[in-house]
Amino acid sequence: MYWHNLPVNIKLIYIILGRFLIEKILSNYKYLLNNLESLSSESINNYDLDKTGLFIVDMNNGFAKEGALYSDRIKSLINPIHEFVKPLENKLNKIIAFTDTHEEDSVELLSYVPHCLSGSDECKVVDELLDIKNLEIIPKNSTNGFFAIDINILNDIDNVVVVGDCTDICIYQFVVTLKAYFNEKNINKNIVVPMNLVDTYDIPFVHPGDLLNVVFFNSMIQNGVKLIKKFSL
Repeated sequence: MYWHNLPVNIKLIYIILGRFLIEKILSNYKYLLNNLESLSSESINNYDLDKTGLFIVDMNNGFAKEGALYSDRIKSLINPIHEFVKPLENKLNKIIAFTDTHEEDSVELLSYVPHCLSGSDECKVVDELLDIKNLEIIPKNSTNGFFAIDINILNDIDNVVVVGDCTDICIYQFVVTLKAYFNEKNINKNIVVPMNLVDTYDIPFVHPGDLLNVVFFNSMIQNGVKLIKKFSL
């Protein structure tokens, strides 16, 4: 009823402003998308693998195969991640897999539906990745794996490569926190995220996966994280 009672000139102003805002949003989105499309790919062999650590984030059953937070987009990462990591299993300094592992009274479950409860299949890393030699599995009780590690494990690492899920939550929080820590301590290390091995879930009109990937990948870049399209072996 409110709209119908407005004078015509006021309605026109609202329409013009609405079109302007939509055009501005679309223009910004295209700019951010172009930023990502202009990124290059790299060979992993350009890095000193003895000083490179790989973090696989939350490639577990609860996100990739079953449960309340399952996503087929995350499931589709399993084989590409395995194909990338397997040839490097004896070359990388470290290969660490974070996996959400919660108790029933975990505070995080006040913000998210129950998932990846300790002792359940959901908190187990997917079987397809378990044949990777030298894989160290680290449980985490929050969305940020930074707080689940002893930072000293990175002392002999110059390059940190991060893959897995979710782009806008666990991946983003880990790499941005890690970068901020390095900045605070004046430590110059590379944090690298290959976009083809990272994704987030999609819920229409609630959590638009493609949009959030574009926004959070760009934010990683702005925070000093190195984004590439993909690694070649």
